[in-house]
Amino acid sequence: MRRVVVDTDTGVDDALALMLLAADPEVEILAVISVFGNTTGERAADNARYVLDTCGRTDVPVYRGADVPIVQELRMNPGIHGEDGFGNTGLRPARSVPAEPRGVPILLDLVERYEGEIDYLALGPQTNLAMALEAEPELLTRLRSTTIVGTLGPALYHDTAPWEDRRFRVSRDPNVSFDIDAARMVARHQGDVTWCGPYVTRQALVPEDFFLEIASTTGFAPAQLITEISRDYAGFYSRSYPQPEGRRVMGINDSMAVASLLHPELVTGAVMRPLETFLDEETGDRFLAGVHPVKDETRPIHRVIFDMDFDGVLERIGEVLRRPLPWR
Repeated sequence: MRRVVVDTDTGVDDALALMLLAADPEVEILAVISVFGNTTGERAADNARYVLDTCGRTDVPVYRGADVPIVQELRMNPGIHGEDGFGNTGLRPARSVPAEPRGVPILLDLVERYEGEIDYLALGPQTNLAMALEAEPELLTRLRSTTIVGTLGPALYHDTAPWEDRRFRVSRDPNVSFDIDAARMVARHQGDVTWCGPYVTRQALVPEDFFLEIASTTGFAPAQLITEISRDYAGFYSRSYPQPEGRRVMGINDSMAVASLLHPELVTGAVMRPLETFLDEETGDRFLAGVHPVKDETRPIHRVIFDMDFDGVLERIGEVLRRPLPWR
């Protein structure tokens, strides 16, 4: 049994990622902790609760996490996921997630209880993880693994502007740039850490019809939820990445990170790199990218994914969404 803690700014792709975890019989979700990003931290918690309830997983606890970055001003992504993170559908759980207890103390308690057994999945800004590191600097070595949706991927040798890759022309790396101080703190710590950012996730744009077909033929609630909350989301991706014959597509970013954890055989390319901060002087945004180690390297070395078996990931998503409830 794999024990997982999920840290999420629950938008559309986060919802799908939660479903992959909720459906896996070999995964015990110890806790879901919210963070700002695709929507407010408060709404992200309620969205996570709604997804889990839809999947029949009322047993999974959800906690409120960080509502603002450590230092910088709050930024979010309403133009992609909608103001509510759910495509402005207004969907809310029967009961909102209470403000207390907070997620970070819960995480630290779980680490004490399950030393070396927890896989941590950070699907949004790394603020909660950084706050936990402030309280417990050895946290990353006490987790079984940490998988983060972020970084610009592996930079080219002596590259000074890795954000210029065409994959980032629409949205570069919000999970890092929305709280760069938190991301840099995580990058400075040793541990079994994997970064799965837009360099790899933007390579997989999935036809909206893939989800519509599953929802219409099965009538299952999780698949129907994805199609309901993704209408505007698919519109954003379709405008940003025009397809032949006007086909509508959408990203499955966070599902890539989940797949890399649950099905490591689907990772077809990764490198071990220290992380370096880069500044885009035009926008003022700062990013992280994996760079080539130097002689006598002293920085922590983390794993940076740059390629995956995308068909394999999509096959597993389809299998989950076609599976009738109950998932437990």
